[in-house]
Amino acid sequence: MKGTSGRRHICKIKCRTNCTKYEGKCPSFCASDCAKHAPSCPQRQGGWTFAKPKGKGKRTISLPLPLTVVLKAQHAAQLSERAAAGEKLQDWDLFWCRPNGSPIDAGDDWKSILRLAEVDKDARVHDARHTAATLLLEQGTDIRVVQAVLGHSQLTTTKRYTHITETFATDAAARMGRALWDE
Repeated sequence: MKGTSGRRHICKIKCRTNCTKYEGKCPSFCASDCAKHAPSCPQRQGGWTFAKPKGKGKRTISLPLPLTVVLKAQHAAQLSERAAAGEKLQDWDLFWCRPNGSPIDAGDDWKSILRLAEVDKDARVHDARHTAATLLLEQGTDIRVVQAVLGHSQLTTTKRYTHITETFATDAAARMGRALWDE
């Protein structure tokens, strides 16, 4: 399974010298306000590139059994989509992709996925990592295990991914009550 970690909109040709947007010194990757191939700089060409994820080695992850069932169903559906795409197939070797094999757009497609899942919060794809870290901690998973799942080399990075929720606060209050008033 290949992920989309490290995917960025890359500017392959620098802006023309008389570009007024960046004074002829365009960044090596498109700025956050770039809307599909930097329309303000017509000489610049863009596209998707995939970089190796951060970290030194491969990572094995454990999956909950119900998720493996969903992933197998996704794989079967993807094989049907690939066959239906025929000559229009773009084989990027991605597990999650559009029906023609091209990458999912982190903006448009992700927003559609959130709507289908009836999530009313505007969230980035990366926010799912924060949610996963927090949910794992809420279930009592040791933070070092969360660190391994997220692939962080530093525990301080993992701590930035976790958030204090009402569940944590309520549990802390209950523990304090038991420590002070229960025997």
